[in-house]
Amino acid sequence: MRAEDEMNEQRDTDERVWHPWLRINRVLRKILRERRNAEAWPHAKAQFVKALALRSEIRRAGWFN
Repeated sequence: MRAEDEMNEQRDTDERVWHPWLRINRVLRKILRERRNAEAWPHAKAQFVKALALRSEIRRAGWFN
C-alpha cells in the first residue's frame, strides 16, 4: 500500500508542472469521454464551457510564443 501512495504522490507532482494548455485539454477530453445521465450533464456542460474559455485565454495570452 505504501508504494501506491508514493506513486500517486509522484503522479500528482508531475501533473502540477504540466503546461496549463495540456491540463485544460486533458480536462476537456475527460468531460467528453465520460457518460452522464441527463441530470449531471448541465454541470459538466458548464465546466466544459469554462475550460474552453480558459483555453482561449491562454491562446490569446501567447503562451506558445
